[in-house]
Amino acid sequence: MPDEMAGLIRRHGGVPVGAPVMQEHYLQDSPEVQRAILDVCEGRVDTAIFLTGVGANAMMGIADGMGRLAEFEEALRQVTVVARSPKPGRILRRHKIPIDIMPPEPYTSHDLIAAMEDLKLESKRVIFQRYGGPDSELPTYLREQGADYEELTLYDWGLPDDANPVIDLIDRMEQGEVDALAFTSRPQVPNLMTIAAEAGRTESLRASLEGVVAVASVGPVCSRKLLEFGISVDVEPDHPHMGNLVMAVAEYFEAAA
Repeated sequence: MPDEMAGLIRRHGGVPVGAPVMQEHYLQDSPEVQRAILDVCEGRVDTAIFLTGVGANAMMGIADGMGRLAEFEEALRQVTVVARSPKPGRILRRHKIPIDIMPPEPYTSHDLIAAMEDLKLESKRVIFQRYGGPDSELPTYLREQGADYEELTLYDWGLPDDANPVIDLIDRMEQGEVDALAFTSRPQVPNLMTIAAEAGRTESLRASLEGVVAVASVGPVCSRKLLEFGISVDVEPDHPHMGNLVMAVAEYFEAAA
């Protein structure tokens, strides 16, 4: 949501500089997803877990393309529906699908599993969308509970078609024109490092992030990925939302002034 993010930054007195490091690639013709939608429609699924808003929206779009959206919506009202966070929750509510379980903040896999602990999953059919990348915690939990589960890949996070804005941003950081770099999701981290490596800018990027550029992370999941790449986090809000992230960055600079 680049426009919303830019608006928040301006509202707090900052100057936004956007450089998309990700591009969603939807897998519209996936036979596995189409089969899972049919299984839901025909009553062969007990629990459906939606991990992201993008994934929930993609699944509704695929069902619509199959001409089964209304049937899919009605069938989901008859099963246990789990939403990892308010983002998939908003999509589900838009389609008038009740949410049975949603974990508390910060909406990590651990929080999700804890929220599901009262579900009886042995021999139950469970479908869930992949979280744009591998996640071992949820599949391990479902396997330990004896669930008959299926992980669906609805989209992946590819590199942007045009990496020039990102390369320009790295150069501007090196020149001291950028004060903070905000990460709003986990997949942004490896994509940024890949673009930097392919452009021969890795050393420049790391020097900036270890120097005067403050690194802001939207939440603990994103922060862990940054730390995996050896990048220290200067700012992380108490609540993992874009608005809180921007406010935390503003407070960081106010405290430093």
